[in-house]
Amino acid sequence: MRLRIDNEYDKLEAVMVHRPGLEIERLTHDNMRQFLFEDIPYLRRMQDEHDAFVAIMRDHGVEVLYLERLLLDVVADEPVRQRLLLEACGTAGVPAIADDLCGLRHWGIEELVDLLFAGLTAGEYHERTGRRIAPPSGGDSFLIPPIPNAYFCRDPAVVVHDAAISSKMHHRERIRETQLTRSVLENHPEFCENTITYGGTDEPTEDRPYTIEGGDVIILSPDAVLIGASERTRSETIELLAGKCFRFGHVKRVYEIAIPTERAFMHLDTVFTVLDRGTILRFSPVMENVPHIHRYEPADADGAGAARVPEERGFLDVLRDEFDTDLTIIDTAGGSQPFESREQRADGTNALAIAPRVVITYERNERTKAALEAKGINCLGVAGSELVRGLGGPRCMTMPLRRGPGDTK
Repeated sequence: MRLRIDNEYDKLEAVMVHRPGLEIERLTHDNMRQFLFEDIPYLRRMQDEHDAFVAIMRDHGVEVLYLERLLLDVVADEPVRQRLLLEACGTAGVPAIADDLCGLRHWGIEELVDLLFAGLTAGEYHERTGRRIAPPSGGDSFLIPPIPNAYFCRDPAVVVHDAAISSKMHHRERIRETQLTRSVLENHPEFCENTITYGGTDEPTEDRPYTIEGGDVIILSPDAVLIGASERTRSETIELLAGKCFRFGHVKRVYEIAIPTERAFMHLDTVFTVLDRGTILRFSPVMENVPHIHRYEPADADGAGAARVPEERGFLDVLRDEFDTDLTIIDTAGGSQPFESREQRADGTNALAIAPRVVITYERNERTKAALEAKGINCLGVAGSELVRGLGGPRCMTMPLRRGPGDTK
């Protein structure tokens, strides 16, 4: 599959997702905030909602690939398996158990893939191997912690033009999500002929504090990308990434948009999404008060480095110029209070366009859905009472791989 994403709204042809699994059942009252949840979802209902979400995409001609199934192929290769498990165990602080896992003496391939999502407790390790290893945090807690946010496939990687960006997660609890996704992009036969512009395995210098997450990256056109400087994405990373994109000819302009560094607005796509050329959905209390915008352009004629300059235009003027058309602006919940704030919290702004003016939203955000439909947007509602408990919507749950006309292969 050749990766290709030139905007946010052309027909979605292929996407990567992860169906929530046993990692969700690792959440407890005591650890849910550590793992960035504010409530404990009901897994079976959560899976039903995710299956319905996937069914809508497939009904509209989208090829849906599951991260966990792709990992089965990747983990079957011993050198790749060794590196991936060393990464996972090293990040967790227990590198000594990597050999036990990699050797397939106690776990099969499918069990290892489950383990990479659900984690491993000291008790489970002892039961399988007969060995006791004290977990880094003490007690019978995790040797390898779970990654319950893994169903938010938007954040670990994002495709810009014809290459991928491998993210650097802000919270350590999410680092393995990037490791798993990057391993698939680098090693699976479906993807290995593509390029990773930023954050590949062979680029160790692109690490903390250079954090960036896919929910902050919005592709306006083949020439321009919008990136939120947020709770999760640093300005220094945006500059570094812009230089890489210019060097490889992926885009010509990168805009840095500052949003509040608060959990309620963790990514740019929680307050702003694009539904068609010139048609946007926004949470106005944030997007009407953008404190500053910076523009990056190639620093020299050879495209090396990025020149950062203050943007004199306002946010809406930038969008008008980039889209080269007048804007259709739709506010979350139609701008009505208190529903605007309520529905932003339930990811009303986080709509996924699967074709121009055809979007998937949570059906619970009724006023946002009505505002969209009043502007001629075809809204495909999906239940999200359990999915939303991780604070993410339809856009958050997908990593688009291809958009636009042409075959997916």
